[in-house]
Amino acid sequence: MVSEGRARHAPSVAAGARGSARLRARALRSAEGEPDAAAVLSLLEADQIVAAKRTPIGRRTLSPGLRVVLWILRLYVVFMLLVVALQVARSL
Repeated sequence: MVSEGRARHAPSVAAGARGSARLRARALRSAEGEPDAAAVLSLLEADQIVAAKRTPIGRRTLSPGLRVVLWILRLYVVFMLLVVALQVARSL
């Protein structure tokens, strides 16, 4: 009788495992349908996380206006370094 009861419940346990896997897969998705990064990272093994972090992302394509702004900021930083260096040299 005991083995018969276990055999009767075995398919429901397997179906429950599949159902819980589906629920976990749904829980990993955000509202937009994209996987939630924190949930995905929590499921990875240590070597999988290292491999994922080593994947090169590449450069982002910037609009011409944003490139101009970045170059202006770079020139401003160089100018301010020169101003500070000049003030330090004058104070000596």
